[in-house]
Amino acid sequence: MRFAIALVLGGALALGGCDSDGGSGSAGSGGSGGSGGSAGSGGDGASPTIAMVAWEATAGCTGGQRSDVVVTVTATDPDTDAGNLIYSGSVGGCGGPINAAVSTISCPNVAPYPGTVMVSDPDGNDSTPVVFDVGICATSSCTTDPDTCS
Repeated sequence: MRFAIALVLGGALALGGCDSDGGSGSAGSGGSGGSGGSAGSGGDGASPTIAMVAWEATAGCTGGQRSDVVVTVTATDPDTDAGNLIYSGSVGGCGGPINAAVSTISCPNVAPYPGTVMVSDPDGNDSTPVVFDVGICATSSCTTDPDTCS
């Protein structure tokens, strides 16, 4: 019986063969390459750039008296809307964070105060930190190109 099954299977292989076309026919086109997808707008995209940091002492500021200082950070990112940028920074010796394009901090106005600010986008790309000094009751600004910040 085993011999008969072997003959039947052997005959089926001989008639149908393993790849019985003997090499005739086409190999196929291999399919199309595809479109590659669309370009993304984030992830490893561009980093934000800070162009300017400005600070303005409130009216009536007096040396040696705590008062508010408005800090304005001008930043751009080619692949992120300005409203989606994330601001972070502080001014040493002054109260309050720099956490928006326009932030209000409070300084005691007894010495110049060093500040640092950085801008990030939602994809995790960071600007180069910008260092600046807020003077006593000062209203001033600095730019990063040319670099007039400290």
